[in-house]
Amino acid sequence: MRRILIHIEGLKIGHGKKVLYENIAFDIHEGDCIMLCGANGSGKTTLLKAITTLNDAGCRVTMIPSRIPKIKGFTVKDFVKVSCFRQTDMSGKLSDHDANAMENALERLGIAHLKDRDISTLSDGEFQKACIATSLVQHARVILLDEPTAFLDVENKASVLQALKTLCLGENSPAVIFSTHDLHEGLKACNRVIALGADGIFRIAESE
Repeated sequence: MRRILIHIEGLKIGHGKKVLYENIAFDIHEGDCIMLCGANGSGKTTLLKAITTLNDAGCRVTMIPSRIPKIKGFTVKDFVKVSCFRQTDMSGKLSDHDANAMENALERLGIAHLKDRDISTLSDGEFQKACIATSLVQHARVILLDEPTAFLDVENKASVLQALKTLCLGENSPAVIFSTHDLHEGLKACNRVIALGADGIFRIAESE
C-alpha cells in the first residue's frame, strides 16, 4: 500500500473572485506520476500553486515553473547549489549529505556527465532535468512541474517524461504532478490523470 503524502479535500481554486473549481478532493500517494491536463486558462497552474500551500508535516513540496532562464556563467552544479540556497552555509557550500544528494540526483537523471557544463550550453531537455535535480536535492516528496515539456522537441519531450516516470519507481519515491498539453506522450509516463474540464468539473482517473 503506497503511503499518502498529501490528502486534499474541499479545495477551491480560481482567478481573483472567479471560482473555477470547488470541492476538489484527491490524495497524492508516494510514487504517483500524475498528468494534469486542461485547456489554456483552465486553472492548471493555479491548482499546482494551491498544492504548494498544502505541505503536510514532513512532506516537502517544490514547484518547478515553466521557462526558467538559462543564465550564462553557471555550471549545472552551480545552478543546483543556487537553487538550494536554503541548504547551503554562509559560504554557499552544501553539506556533505546534500552534496552527495546532488551527485546522486544528477546520476539518477542521467546528466552527471554534464555537471561542469555551463547551463547556457545545455539542450532544453537537459536543463529541465537539472531543474528536476534541484527538487531532489531539496528532498522534495512532491514535485510539481508546470509545462515541463513545453517548447521541447520530440526527443527531449520523451526523455524528460521518461525521467519523471523513472523517478516515481521503487520504494520511498517522490510523487510527481506535471501539467502538459502533450497528452499522447504524457499518458506514457503517468499512472493517474487529472483533467480540468471546461464544464467546471474536476476529474481524476487511473491511467490505462
